[in-house]
Amino acid sequence: QQMLIALLREIQQECGGALSKEMLERIAEAYGIKTAILHALIRRVPGLRCEDVPHRLEICGTCRAGGKLRDYIERTYSVKSGSSNKEKGFSYPVVPCMKNCKNGPSVRWDGQIHGNMSESMIRKLIEG
Repeated sequence: QQMLIALLREIQQECGGALSKEMLERIAEAYGIKTAILHALIRRVPGLRCEDVPHRLEICGTCRAGGKLRDYIERTYSVKSGSSNKEKGFSYPVVPCMKNCKNGPSVRWDGQIHGNMSESMIRKLIEG
């Protein structure tokens, strides 16, 4: 599994920062595995992403302070957990505890945890 993750990271870097559907199909065929396994790895490994959206915004689903922030993201960017906003270029899963409670609410943007988040900070991450 670690070798497969390393391979995916290397290919992603060579392909401009995202893994295409065609590339995932070629990898799956070459290694005799299902593409669903590759997609499961991509969802679980920070920094790996498919080409449909270039960024991943994860928000802690257990943080008490995060409820209003989750509502803001879902309302402002028309997303629900597990979906993506192609216009703004990010996927949006609500994830289990990030173990950053003292700095909550927390989000993980492209694998990097950010604490003490506010609506304006979310806007800055998403809109640049």
